[in-house]
Amino acid sequence: MLRKMRDSFSNQQYEIPLKVINDYQIYELELEKIFSRSWIFLGFEEEIPNEGDYMVRYIGPDPFIVIRGDDNKIRAFFNSCRHRGSMICTSEYGNARKFTCPYHGWSYDNKGKLIGVPLRDRIYKNLDMEKWGLIEINVEKYENLIFGSESPRIGLSEYLGEAKYYLDIIFKLTGGMRPVNTPFKFTTDFNWKIGAENFSEDRLHTVVTHKTVADFGFASPVSRFGYITPGTNEVSIADLKDTEGKVIGAFGFRFTPGEHIPGYFGFRINSTFNDPRGNLLKKISHTVFTIFPNLSGFIAADSSDGSRKDRAPVSLLRVWQPLGPDKTLIQTWVITPKDTSDEIAKRVYEITISHFGPGGAAEQDDTSIWRGITQVARGYFAKMNTTNLKAEPDLPPLEGWEGPGIVRPTQFHEECQRTFWRRWIMEILGDKK
Repeated sequence: MLRKMRDSFSNQQYEIPLKVINDYQIYELELEKIFSRSWIFLGFEEEIPNEGDYMVRYIGPDPFIVIRGDDNKIRAFFNSCRHRGSMICTSEYGNARKFTCPYHGWSYDNKGKLIGVPLRDRIYKNLDMEKWGLIEINVEKYENLIFGSESPRIGLSEYLGEAKYYLDIIFKLTGGMRPVNTPFKFTTDFNWKIGAENFSEDRLHTVVTHKTVADFGFASPVSRFGYITPGTNEVSIADLKDTEGKVIGAFGFRFTPGEHIPGYFGFRINSTFNDPRGNLLKKISHTVFTIFPNLSGFIAADSSDGSRKDRAPVSLLRVWQPLGPDKTLIQTWVITPKDTSDEIAKRVYEITISHFGPGGAAEQDDTSIWRGITQVARGYFAKMNTTNLKAEPDLPPLEGWEGPGIVRPTQFHEECQRTFWRRWIMEILGDKK
């Protein structure tokens, strides 16, 4: 099944077996070959600003304590006692000099070292304390974003590769982004890949799935919906690669004209730019992207929550954390430029959660469909069914575009989603490129 899928992509047929959406063996392969080897977003530095501050985050179903130690270094430890495997940290956030297992009392400092064992002098005389510290994974940062990896092949910077060219526009040229909140989260019964693929710039679904968002006045139909004349106000960016030559992500940018929808993603940013990408930032009003495997972002200017308050951007970063082949934990951070006032940040939070909170208008549109896809992929007949990503762009790549990737002046195609699936096939089958 998987090799046929690879052959289909090689032959530009782009057929996907429906069964890969909901199959436990596929899920096990994903944990082994994707989530254990990729760089996974864990959170922002601002969430653990002080020595001893910690947060519990996940890579797949595995829980990790992400902590700023007494030496100010950020580390991540598997949240499991080395004695009998008990979860040692049961709070999502906190500050601690040490962690003590509630089962047999083994204690660890906030740098992961085993520092205390009850009755050690009597019954653990030969215990090697250095050997039995908490299991630590690799942690690296891009700007103020913290990533972890259980067994990376390459460093984070090399992993992000060409995607950094565009991530820098959001996370550097804006003056940096900060989280407005600790992530709001909920678990729902769809497969994680559907959400990650969708945020790889699926413009085709907006005109159908999210029609009510425009009808109810939550977003301008001119700015975000409908087949607006290609080539005038949007680009898609597919096939961004890491330093190993593997595709890593895709972006979509919109340049909506008009004073009512400013550039800078809809934020009023006072910055001077020595970087040529600054001219691009000044024009951008919307973006959506996915970095493989499960980090996505979405910013859309000129949004509303249906109230009479001022419009402000929907602005978020999120991860699609798999808890099973048919269960996903969605964690969403509302983000704003660092110099945004608390008043504006609060308004951005209100609007973002009205669109993409657990009861958000767009969230309900999407998840109801994604649950249905996952449900029909569960059974025997799904093994005989294939879906397709065959929509081709009707415009050629842009000439003279300075950035990396395949850049087209249209988002009405499925080239960006194919970027996600090509990397998925590579990792599952162990292909080098």
